[in-house]
Amino acid sequence: MFKTLIAAATAALLTTAAFAENHAHGEHHVALANVEWVDAPIPGVQLALAWGDDATGAAWLFKMDPGVALPMHTHTHDYWGLSIAGTWVHIEADGTEVATVPGDYSLVEGGVVHADRCDSDVPCIGLLDFTGPRDVALAE
Repeated sequence: MFKTLIAAATAALLTTAAFAENHAHGEHHVALANVEWVDAPIPGVQLALAWGDDATGAAWLFKMDPGVALPMHTHTHDYWGLSIAGTWVHIEADGTEVATVPGDYSLVEGGVVHADRCDSDVPCIGLLDFTGPRDVALAE
């Protein structure tokens, strides 16, 4: 199972990077109902480039189905995360859990080990605004 998650996370990076290169916003307003979600290789997770250039720092929308949990991982760069829908749980390396609801936001520093989970009856939707290129590495 864990090896499957590692393979899926790696594939997610490749898939979403290719998506970012081909994605362009011609509109000045995008309704959440009209976001073009792309399935990530991790079941129950979808991504969409909100704005920016993933090579230098971009904002990404994510959607996780209820009950989906991501394993412990890190990102090279800081990101600000904003909860839009559902109860998105951020899990620290020591097991501390912080449940966020729509409107809550927080800073996750680059290199900090964490995990995520959707603890609601509706999909969790959030916005991640990275200060540099987005990446992910599973914690060992």
